[in-house]
Amino acid sequence: MSDSPVKQPRSAHIVTIPYDDECLNAIASTLGAEAAPARFRMPGSNVWQLTVPASNGRPSVLLTLWTGLHRVDAISGLTTVVFNEVMSVDVVPEVEIQFRTKSRGMLIVARKGNVIVRV
Repeated sequence: MSDSPVKQPRSAHIVTIPYDDECLNAIASTLGAEAAPARFRMPGSNVWQLTVPASNGRPSVLLTLWTGLHRVDAISGLTTVVFNEVMSVDVVPEVEIQFRTKSRGMLIVARKGNVIVRV
């Protein structure tokens, strides 16, 4: 059995995809944001950022996606959350993104910018 996640439906609405550069469009469209390369670089790896708008249209969460390092940083207000060993992404269309770690931890970012951590 392979360690890499395979694109598969978990329910009629949730789809699980690998956490890699190919998942950027799904993350951005689900959260109503645009992914762009970060201003800074990591040698040998892409770094992406996207800003998730709140319901009033103002920025709510800044996500930094370090796909090559299997890491996600979420900055919301005065809080910063860093998740390592991210292996897969659950896409709940038009609702939220769930970043899942090897150890079954989960970082959830909702479309309007709510951030939930489960470890």
